[in-house]
Amino acid sequence: MKNPFAELVGFALQMGRRGSGACTTTLDVRPELLNPNGVVHGGALFAMADTAMGAALHTTLSQGEYCATVEIKIHFLQPVTKGKLRCRTRLVHRGSRIAVLESHISVGRLQVAQALGTFAIFAPRPQKTSAVAGAKRRRLSQ
Repeated sequence: MKNPFAELVGFALQMGRRGSGACTTTLDVRPELLNPNGVVHGGALFAMADTAMGAALHTTLSQGEYCATVEIKIHFLQPVTKGKLRCRTRLVHRGSRIAVLESHISVGRLQVAQALGTFAIFAPRPQKTSAVAGAKRRRLSQ
């Protein structure tokens, strides 16, 4: 699966086998990822969990299905200043339209963050017919 954002940030994705609902992501701590206090920015850890969750869920999607983040709650447990971050993600529950995943981020044996996320699952889009293609949506009153 091509993921331009993961490539930009430097995530190395190792997706589980098809249907596994699992993904492991790694990221080497670099100076560009640090906040002004010299620790890894919380946004980098959040993006790591979000990316791994989407990749783990992707292993369970049928042809044409896609997913999007609904919400993620993250607990930052320890500051990180150096090393290799590893995010292990697993599918907790998958329904037909909603999935719940959890991620554990660590450096070595030290867990530094934990996240729980909810994702929406979208069915394949039907082909548009010519009658619907030109239709305009009504604007809701403000």
